Amino acid sequence: MLATLSTALALATSLTTAWADPNAAPRDGTPRKRNPGEYGPFFEKEAPSDTRYSTAIAPAKKPFGSVGKGAFCFIDGSWCRASLLISAGVAVGLRVPASDAGPDVPYAEFSVHGGFVVRPMMYAGRVWHPWGLGLVASWARGTGSVTTSAGATEQADTKHTDAVRIAVHNQVWLSKRPHGLHLDFSVGTVRSQVLTSDARLWGTHAEVGFGMGGWATLFAGADFLDRDTRIMLGMRAHGIAAGPIIAMVLAGMAIGGAL
Repeated sequence: MLATLSTALALATSLTTAWADPNAAPRDGTPRKRNPGEYGPFFEKEAPSDTRYSTAIAPAKKPFGSVGKGAFCFIDGSWCRASLLISAGVAVGLRVPASDAGPDVPYAEFSVHGGFVVRPMMYAGRVWHPWGLGLVASWARGTGSVTTSAGATEQADTKHTDAVRIAVHNQVWLSKRPHGLHLDFSVGTVRSQVLTSDARLWGTHAEVGFGMGGWATLFAGADFLDRDTRIMLGMRAHGIAAGPIIAMVLAGMAIGGAL
């Protein structure tokens, strides 16, 4: 009887060992040996995943020339919620008076430009949004005008033409890079001398630009005044970068008598 009971217990133990879960931890607490590269729920950490899902997009570092991690920037950037715009530029183009007021003449100007732009959707809680809205103003001094009258026998001209422009500035960023590319659209008003008259009249100003961060912008613009239209292509750069260029332009205009 005892021999039969011992045999039954030994058989039960052997069957339990044979059918044991191979992934079960040893009873003495020793970690089970695994093949190299094998991972599981016990004893070893989970293998790192190559896929990362970020819950929010964030810049690698705060924008250049900013305070409050982009809350306000002195040099405009793609991650700025509000920016100060300060620049200087030069432009060349054509002055097109009314058909009976004189010939079309080349036109050139230098200008200083200032304003601000904000990103409304980023203030509303969005981490990043491409649209910006602002207000800009500029003062420009350009070359003079030439008019003719009385069958082109009488001619009058001016030394230079000053203009003040105020416009609503729309900005669309094309990249999230710190100094990425952006498109600018401005529509507003201009107050300037018309042809050779000393009277200053109001007109319409429009401009489209293609910029690189807050450092430089290539633009095409036009002023539409009574019997006097000016079409321009130019470049505008931040005051830090544009200083030497503007100095040379001013020197050239002074030598040529345009100032």
